[in-house]
Amino acid sequence: MHRGTATQRPRRLGATALLSAVVLTFTAGPATADLELPPLPNEEQVYPAVVPLPTPQQDPWYADPADFAAYGNGDVIRRREVQTYALGIPVPVHTTQLLFRSTDAHDNPLVTATTVLVPGIPWLGPGPRPLISYQEAIDSLGQQCNPSYTLRAGIQKEVALMGQFLSAGAAVVVTDFDGKRNTIMSPAEGRMVLDGIRAAKRAGLGLEAAPVGLWGYSGGGNSSASAAEQRQHYAPELDIKGSAQGGIPGDKVAIAPFAISGQQPQANFTGWLAILGLAREYPEFDQALQRYLTPEGKRVAADLANRCLYTAVATTLLRPVADYLTDPQAGLAAAHEALSAASFGRPENTPDMPLLMWHSTTDQLLPAELAIDEIAAAYCARGVNLRMFRVPMSEHISAEIVPELGTVAWLLAVTAGADPGPRVC
Repeated sequence: MHRGTATQRPRRLGATALLSAVVLTFTAGPATADLELPPLPNEEQVYPAVVPLPTPQQDPWYADPADFAAYGNGDVIRRREVQTYALGIPVPVHTTQLLFRSTDAHDNPLVTATTVLVPGIPWLGPGPRPLISYQEAIDSLGQQCNPSYTLRAGIQKEVALMGQFLSAGAAVVVTDFDGKRNTIMSPAEGRMVLDGIRAAKRAGLGLEAAPVGLWGYSGGGNSSASAAEQRQHYAPELDIKGSAQGGIPGDKVAIAPFAISGQQPQANFTGWLAILGLAREYPEFDQALQRYLTPEGKRVAADLANRCLYTAVATTLLRPVADYLTDPQAGLAAAHEALSAASFGRPENTPDMPLLMWHSTTDQLLPAELAIDEIAAAYCARGVNLRMFRVPMSEHISAEIVPELGTVAWLLAVTAGADPGPRVC
């Protein structure tokens, strides 16, 4: 095997990330002993040392246009042809990156990026080549964690699953659906997904007539579900044939007390990322959060402000949010409006496409009885075209991997025009 620089870089990065995770995990303590965070670099500092690319924060290609009024939602602002890598190995797909206009949860204009991957092999199914909108579980607060960067850098963590769609001849669009500010869990996620699809169709890539499918799990499932709920009133012209969305934090009001409690240390990061991401979208909540965070809590929040998923998990493993709030119940009350706005199941946001939803029976991060059961029941009550299954003998990660072949096959078939199968209700 060739052992040149290109293939060694991901190993160096992996070692750095692993070292960071180990040190953060074993130096983290309870709030009463948490006097100082370890002085470790975050990914924005590490990546430029091991990847020959400027991070988005340093890349002028991501800059906002001079005049937002010149662009509508989904309009392409600029484009570039790039190379996709997987652990230093070039992926043989045509890759175009598009910077486009979208809107946040308050209808303010914003700019974000999407990456369109078109395989060199033909689509052998009926009709035109489909476009799969693949939502990665970004789950990060730093812009360098978004797929428009990680696909070019060769460190995108879900590229193998994307490859299943590409190997079938489908095109794939992967949007930075948390935007340049990484507003995790915001309702704007769905808007950016839908505008990313619009941009892919408007970019002259031969996808104008492509039928569309949505796929995502966990954080990616959240944005897919958000897009499915908002399509009919935000982007009614898009012909979305179905959405495969698993492991969703659907009812964020119900799951928030569990996520901040610390009763499951692995879930601590979900509480931290959700409140910090939503605070970026909702200024009133951000002001309240600053009142309730302890000095140590503000230090943790500042440390997380530009981190990617894995080091965020490590640094919060023994740091439940509740231990860093002066009044956890009051903090939850202050977050209620933002959590409610980001939750699913509202009548005005009823999905109008076939859905495939799945969830672990024993999900340690997002227990089904808190996260999704009420949402599924609400969908059933309103006649949503839904099929739902539980993954037995699993936890959050394995519940994505075990059924992935089936969920990919379902979405490809439905997007090509096949019957989605019997409904669950």
